[in-house]
Order: sequence, then C-alpha cells, then structure tokens
Amino acid sequence: MTKIHLEYPLVGNSRNIVWDFIGTTGGLEAWMADKIIEKGDVYTFQWEGGETRDAELLGCREGVYIRFRWLDEGPKTHFELRINVSELTKAHVLEITEISRNENEEDLAQMWESQMEELRRVAGL
Repeated sequence: MTKIHLEYPLVGNSRNIVWDFIGTTGGLEAWMADKIIEKGDVYTFQWEGGETRDAELLGCREGVYIRFRWLDEGPKTHFELRINVSELTKAHVLEITEISRNENEEDLAQMWESQMEELRRVAGL
C-alpha cells in the first residue's frame, strides 16, 4: 500500500470555485474524466479510448471533502479531495490524499500533479 498526501494553496475566494469542480459530477468531468455516470453511491469514470473505472462514494460533506474508493482496489484504499485551512498560513488549501495498491509513490504523485494542472486550467486558478 502507498499513501500520498499533497497540498495545493488556493488563492483568494477560489474555495467555492474549487468545490464546484471537486464536489459535483459535472465539475469532476471537467478535469478528472471525460464522463462520469452516477448511480447511487457508484460513479463510473470514463476516459477517451474506452477506459472505465467504478468508484464508490465513501463520504461527502458539502464544501469540505469528497472521498471515493476504486472498486477494483482493496477495501482499505481510497482517495479524498478536501478543502482545508492551513495551520501555518491560515489560507485555504486543497488537500489530496490517496491510499492505493499502486506501489510507486512517485507515479501516483505525478498523476495527481497532472490532474491538478488540468484543474487549474479549467477552473482558471
């Protein structure tokens, strides 16, 4: 198992904008997948080329966090997107935490960095 925790500072009042991109199906489709189909607590993420992955929604608190578990990984895995206040700077940050079967921490971090670049682009951050 590999665990990563990444933090990205949010500028000004971008907190609500970021929540719209991480806390809604339409928002996630803008930067994380080409299409997402929501059926109850199961979300099917689809990408170009036909790749799909199903994720179970484990928890969500509006404006704060959303947590999923890929159904093709073990029960102790998950990824979470959380908007928090930095203890050090008192500014809002987007925290990404993932516990994965992927044993390569660097690959996992690079994948999320790429996703964050896309989020910044589409959200205008």
